[in-house]
Amino acid sequence: MIEARRLHILRAVADHRTVTAAAAALYLTPSAVSQQLAALEQETGHRLVDRSARGARLTPAGEILLSHANAVLAQLERAESELAAYGSGEAGTVTVAAFATGIGLVVAPAIRALADAAPGIRVRVRDAEGDESLMMVLDRQVDVAVAVEYRGAPGEDDARLTRVPLYA
Repeated sequence: MIEARRLHILRAVADHRTVTAAAAALYLTPSAVSQQLAALEQETGHRLVDRSARGARLTPAGEILLSHANAVLAQLERAESELAAYGSGEAGTVTVAAFATGIGLVVAPAIRALADAAPGIRVRVRDAEGDESLMMVLDRQVDVAVAVEYRGAPGEDDARLTRVPLYA
């Protein structure tokens, strides 16, 4: 299997045209770059770089691998970016349970506002009455419930729920 960090090294050698310049750009030693290129050549079974007194040049096999490396590395960068957005709360899915009127009066306007403020957040809405929606939160079927107070609801001192009054 080809290691992604070795593809970074191949790309740097192609961009900088010498092992020494590639090493400097990657904050590595020239020896480390040469070792990684040798390992990449062993992994692929092809000579990838021609070295001469004038620098380093990719072989035809190196050019083929570089074209794929650019696509692979771009996809890895997108994956890292999406994971970072998810980890910071800028992307992901939130599931909301609400009763029909609450969906129209509270959830729909909130989704519109959220689309502008946090375009990476996707919202799923489930139609559920208050007693059902709170249990869905407790059972982790949904993340948020829009509900009205009802007899038998968990009390305000129930630490499993955080209440935010929407209307006084």
